[in-house]
Amino acid sequence: MSSRSGLKRADGQRLSLFLANLAGPTAPILHAVARHPSATARGILDAVFATVGGDQRQGVSEKDLVVDGAGGTHLAARLYTPWGVGADSALLVYCPGGGFVLGSVASHANTCRFVAREGQCRVLAIDYRKAPEYRFPVPLDDSVAAFRWAVAHAAELKADPSRIGVGGDSAGANLAAGVCLETADDAVSPRAAWLVYPFVDAELGEWPSASLFGSGPLLSTACARDMLTQYAPVAADQRDGRVSVLRHERLDRMPPTYVATAGMDPLRDQGEALARRLVKFGVPVRNERFTRLPHGFMQLLIDRHARAAASRASRELPGLLTASTASAETGQPAESDEVPSAS
Repeated sequence: MSSRSGLKRADGQRLSLFLANLAGPTAPILHAVARHPSATARGILDAVFATVGGDQRQGVSEKDLVVDGAGGTHLAARLYTPWGVGADSALLVYCPGGGFVLGSVASHANTCRFVAREGQCRVLAIDYRKAPEYRFPVPLDDSVAAFRWAVAHAAELKADPSRIGVGGDSAGANLAAGVCLETADDAVSPRAAWLVYPFVDAELGEWPSASLFGSGPLLSTACARDMLTQYAPVAADQRDGRVSVLRHERLDRMPPTYVATAGMDPLRDQGEALARRLVKFGVPVRNERFTRLPHGFMQLLIDRHARAAASRASRELPGLLTASTASAETGQPAESDEVPSAS
């Protein structure tokens, strides 16, 4: 990636100097914490994301909850409700990203506030257990249990049980897809999946974007591989369709799905491959690529370009969580290259 006229360039795209300067100091912290996760290190990352996410509390109320995890455990969770949204609203059960190692209700607080406000739906963020302390399939099992808890407690959450979807970013999007696949036969299964720059294939090296953006910005291919190894150290588990969702044999079990990818992300190509594969399985899909943005833009909300993309993705939620059917698209990404006015 080279520099020219204050902009970072790769693959015909330009990363703004502001985003480059924002992602630059954040990446080493992310990588260091990912290699040696601890409560203290994770707390540092939570603080970093709170800073780069800006203050998104306006227009949203929130309530801390305890929900069911797998095996009789209990998980911290937080419910975000946009001001003015009444009872029986749509609900998005949100799995925070962080490579299965990092990410929490705290790290994604501003992201979830923003998504709730822009998407005009309730958002329930869940603190599933993390690797390496809890490896595959524990984080997925926790996420499945939390979704089922949300369905059972829809009245308490003031949510319409027929409009409960699952979403997440990065590894959280992987878990969200897994929830959809694992609960497809439930009496109430997810209405939709909202997947932002999802990790869906353990074969990271197979994708051109993993080489193009292997050193970042923000997420490097090496860091992604390291976190994957902590989550699923056994090769057979990495090939499991619940980890490498792209290779799952029953993708027809997925609900209508929105896939957002970042143009300058090592995970870009595998996320877009998932969208195409879902179409082949007859799943209604919308895939949008946000050019000129890195992995993690949902956390970088102090940048106006990242904020515009996050808003656009979030505004897919009302239709996604309401429509009973949708026509399948080609799976090819619709490119979005918004240049918002300064705000």
